Amino acid sequence: MALVKLQAEGLNLADTFAFSGTVSGAGGGKVGQIVQATKLNVASSTSTSFADVSGMSVAITPSATNSKVLVVVQYSLGATSGYKMYAQLVRGSTAIYIGDADASRKRASFGSKANANDDVRSVSHTFLDSPSTTSATTYKLQMAVESGGTVYFGTSRSGADNNNSIYSVDSASITVSEILA
Repeated sequence: MALVKLQAEGLNLADTFAFSGTVSGAGGGKVGQIVQATKLNVASSTSTSFADVSGMSVAITPSATNSKVLVVVQYSLGATSGYKMYAQLVRGSTAIYIGDADASRKRASFGSKANANDDVRSVSHTFLDSPSTTSATTYKLQMAVESGGTVYFGTSRSGADNNNSIYSVDSASITVSEILA
């Protein structure tokens, strides 16, 4: 085995070093694949039940059952002034990354109240999922609103829209990455 020569300044890179032996390890934690969907337009809903946000869905096929999937979502959400708005992350038809059941409270990945018109939230989620499958798996975002209100996705408006130039149309994305075991 070669000895490493250390000098006061550190390693002398002019020296040559020999390595014998093996490097072991499973090589886990590497990214196997990345898939992304973007949404560049506005959506709205008056549904009190969670409904899919069109364009905020992406499918990935893990290469092994022990792979994990890192899900990163970013978007903006607003609602009619005074109404509550909600969003949830879903794998297939199963809500994931949602709060625990607590009395009659709505379980969600995100929930807030629009206290005034133009009260919009910029939201992001990062969640490491264990789907335990090698089948194509779809991740998507759903939204809902309190009864009587309207929820707005991907815009800086949350109330009446007069097609005013002060409002924006915001970008949104959902990105999934396979993390190899």
